[in-house]
Amino acid sequence: MTTYGLESIEGKLISFNKGGEFGYKVDCINLVEKIITKKEISFKMCKNTLLGMWENPQGVAVTDIGRKKLLFSFTDIKKGLQIIQNDPWNIRGILINLQLWSERESVFDVIHNYMEFWIQVHGLPLDYMNKKIATKVGNIMEIVAEVENMLVDGILRRSFLRIKVGRDITKALPTEFCLFREKMPKTWVFFRYERLPDCYCFKCGIIGHKKKNCSKLTAMACWDPTKPKYSADLGMNPVRPLSAMEEGSSWKSGWRNEGEVDLVREQQHSKKESVEK
Repeated sequence: MTTYGLESIEGKLISFNKGGEFGYKVDCINLVEKIITKKEISFKMCKNTLLGMWENPQGVAVTDIGRKKLLFSFTDIKKGLQIIQNDPWNIRGILINLQLWSERESVFDVIHNYMEFWIQVHGLPLDYMNKKIATKVGNIMEIVAEVENMLVDGILRRSFLRIKVGRDITKALPTEFCLFREKMPKTWVFFRYERLPDCYCFKCGIIGHKKKNCSKLTAMACWDPTKPKYSADLGMNPVRPLSAMEEGSSWKSGWRNEGEVDLVREQQHSKKESVEK
């Protein structure tokens, strides 16, 4: 009697020669989406809502891959790049984390603890309203992706700085800092996050769970320890970008054609490594 599989596969290191074709994924841009919530969300509702927000693009394959992840494969590469460039997206107030996926890695290896946000910096004195200061603020927060030039034709067009910053969303959202000025009174500076729904905890400021599910003590505001640090006004609608925009190093910005997708993936991987250090 011939027997098969008697030798256990458990724990073995195995290599395979990849055969066959990748299929439709080779000619697509592939985005892995993760729903940042502890709630259970319907695959059909998530798919239909996102496709509706994206104006129902043609040639999109959607796969439910489990663990609150969906794979979107776009034959229209420019549309896929446009969608990921305009994130973060949300479904009924629940944040969606989109990341590029390379066929060379498992979809479950895609890291979803990193996102970019346009952040408004309010309360700075006029003589601090410049790109150099904006870059310094962004670098203190985490990783600067882009800095908006608030000067158009030499005229200041904003009352606040606007920077795109990559952040580890497993950490609390920063809300404020105190600006020291020699021989001048200290002043408090506040952050507002564009396209951020009320998906963060009002106790600890971490995205993905609500106050009632949090065991931590309520974080209090630095500028007034009698007031809670987090409330519903941290997120806001996006403002219209100014025409004068610095070409940043964002791995989600400045894409022009299909040939740049591999470079974008390399930049994304590099920035993720920086966040994890």
